[in-house]
Amino acid sequence: MSPSRGTVVARTTTAAAIGTGAALTCAVLLVAYRWQKETSRCHQEPTTSAYESLVGSTPLVRLNKLSSLLGNNRSIYVKMECMNPGGTGKDRAALRMIQDAEKCRHLPPPLDPSTSTSSLPPLNCVSPSSNENDEDSSHEIDNSIDLAVSRSRTGGIVVEGTSGSTGISLASLCAVRGHSCIVVIPDDQAKEKQTTLRCLGAVVHVVPNAAISNPNQYVNVARRIAKRINTRYGQESGTIIKAAFINQFENLSNYMVHRDVTGPELWSQSSGKIDAFVMSSGTGGTIAGVGQYLKSRSNDVKVVLVDPPGSALYNKIEHGVAFASQQCERSLRRNRYDTLAEGIGLDRITANFSKGCDYGGIDQAVRVSDQEAVDMAHWLLREEGIFVGSSSAMNVVGAVRVAAGMPSGRSVVTIICDGGQRHLTRFWNRDFIEVDRGLQWPDHGGSSKLPDCLESI
Repeated sequence: MSPSRGTVVARTTTAAAIGTGAALTCAVLLVAYRWQKETSRCHQEPTTSAYESLVGSTPLVRLNKLSSLLGNNRSIYVKMECMNPGGTGKDRAALRMIQDAEKCRHLPPPLDPSTSTSSLPPLNCVSPSSNENDEDSSHEIDNSIDLAVSRSRTGGIVVEGTSGSTGISLASLCAVRGHSCIVVIPDDQAKEKQTTLRCLGAVVHVVPNAAISNPNQYVNVARRIAKRINTRYGQESGTIIKAAFINQFENLSNYMVHRDVTGPELWSQSSGKIDAFVMSSGTGGTIAGVGQYLKSRSNDVKVVLVDPPGSALYNKIEHGVAFASQQCERSLRRNRYDTLAEGIGLDRITANFSKGCDYGGIDQAVRVSDQEAVDMAHWLLREEGIFVGSSSAMNVVGAVRVAAGMPSGRSVVTIICDGGQRHLTRFWNRDFIEVDRGLQWPDHGGSSKLPDCLESI
């Protein structure tokens, strides 16, 4: 090799080394910059609590085994709302309803999420007035109110009548926002819901289940408690206590969060490939809100209500009249609809559900029996590995029925509302299923039969 050629090679090698070193230096600097940016972001003042930051963006999952049984390239997808931090899709509505109550000054402002204490002075419980009605002056209600007042760090008290899931979401959010929470719950709900609510700091007031026309029905009692708090501790007495009756059934913030957030989220996750959305109704907020959004994107999307035994909503959609045979007083058990499914089915049309009825937002309805829900829940656990509650099982049965009647290549979406962990003493209790409800407990042996909705395909 000549000296000139060696010099050229050496210079080229040196230049390459310098270039490589510069590239590495740039890469290191870029990594350092990104690390510093992310670190500074971590130290910025938080705008929401950890709980609130986890609400929404739940996954959409295809049930592969169930879809394969349908055949003809038809698919059933479930949106896993049970993966919200409170274990339920009620987190979405609960957060929006509390935020809107704060904006309207029905509740005081929440605590700063970056702090753990409140500037509010200690709250003193005021003794009940002596001129209240006998019905309203029950000792248990007074105790519930006084306990809630003592627990509030903002002066705000959230009051709601709920079958459990919304109450759990409200209690969790109240804990981080500084309000206290009173939950009025009917006595026919799973006991673990009451236990969870108390662990979250909620004041739990249990009442016998009854029809909405009964003044002691749980929603009516909650409304009365909130009114009583505001009368006793309101501005007239010079205190800063404010109670907000959330009223999830009639509060349109419920419907709007699903129209504005859940619906677009679902459309995006599915890339717009949704042929039917199938869901049961409790308050009606989810089916009405999601359904309206999906139809705004494509009027070809079919929205189908799933209704349990005794609910009047099926007839409202199919025949225009909200009535069920169980409403006959002679056969009435404890309330106007009688099913093991918790949190779904109604004997009235709520403001939220009306939004789904308006403009033909809900196309049709299907009935699902308690036995079908039990069978499907066990099948899903055994075959798909998903542990679901009663309303979720009914949703999937309804989705199968709708998908079975659709052409090949269609996709049906439903919701997994919550997990089976909240239903251990009822829906997942063999004695309750067989003895109390007179239903069959599915055989978990090797040759367990398919749910009826699958056998008929």
